[in-house]
Amino acid sequence: MQQLADAHTALAEAVRLLGLIGVPYEIVLVVAALALAAVGLAPRLAPHRRRALAAMALLLALGEAALVAFHWRLYQVAVVVDPATQSITGRVAVPLWVESEKLFVWALVLAALAAVLKRHAEELHPGLCVGVAILVLGAAFQGRPFTEPLPGFLGQYTGYLTAMRASPAAAQAAFQGMEGARQFYYNTWYMWVHPPLLFLSYGAFAVSFVATVRTWLTRYSAYETTAYRWARLGYLPLTFGMLLGFPWAILAWSGESWWWSGKVNMSIMMWLLYTAYLHGRLYLRRKGMWRLVLALSLLSFLVLVLTYVTTYIVPGAHSYA
Repeated sequence: MQQLADAHTALAEAVRLLGLIGVPYEIVLVVAALALAAVGLAPRLAPHRRRALAAMALLLALGEAALVAFHWRLYQVAVVVDPATQSITGRVAVPLWVESEKLFVWALVLAALAAVLKRHAEELHPGLCVGVAILVLGAAFQGRPFTEPLPGFLGQYTGYLTAMRASPAAAQAAFQGMEGARQFYYNTWYMWVHPPLLFLSYGAFAVSFVATVRTWLTRYSAYETTAYRWARLGYLPLTFGMLLGFPWAILAWSGESWWWSGKVNMSIMMWLLYTAYLHGRLYLRRKGMWRLVLALSLLSFLVLVLTYVTTYIVPGAHSYA
């Protein structure tokens, strides 16, 4: 079909245009991240921290707008055609928070939360400035959503286009893979709900972690209360996101032992630790519970970070390794 013949050229042009914006933008991101970290660490710049976080949130939001335009263009051109009937089965709607865009979205969520933080903002902003800066640097150097966008999707779809011009057997096999990815991954409602819930929880947990570190350093109970409130806020979307994930996993990974996946098990461990932390918090006044609750809070966030890293280093379902 002519649409498939044009799709390869259109995809290459969309990537090229994103790169024209992305090369200077990623350089600006690196400079802005280093400046934000400096503002967070320099006591003399304390009055400017909220504005610096708001400016970073705005910069990231502008980048997200460019990614939205890029994804819309992909949706317009990325059609899937059944080689047997030569009919279009649908378009691929790639979500805005997959593959190379994950750290970028996490940085945007955390920067927005930090910019609107009210309680103990002056004390927590230094750690949050550094945290946002680390995520932005990770997005610029490891994710590279503007200069190396969606390598998994583009590789699969380009391979599908190539196979459609090859033998009928190759075309049919590539179609089945692409159509399965379209129905059960990219276009499914789950991928448009589950990841945003998790990134919202990750942002809230990051604020809780900074408050917990502040509590550990100062032994000031008001910071612990702030840490608890943010952890409680993050726990709800984390729980809903995971509950939504299991029915989808049963359908999408039917026939696979996905429950042994490192990422899945690390996610369950993270949820159990945050559950233990929030439960232990109810007994904070008991002897020895103060240190235990703080330790659980710190350990929970450490496992959260490891859960994210596991996606890239441990093979299995729900992994890019």
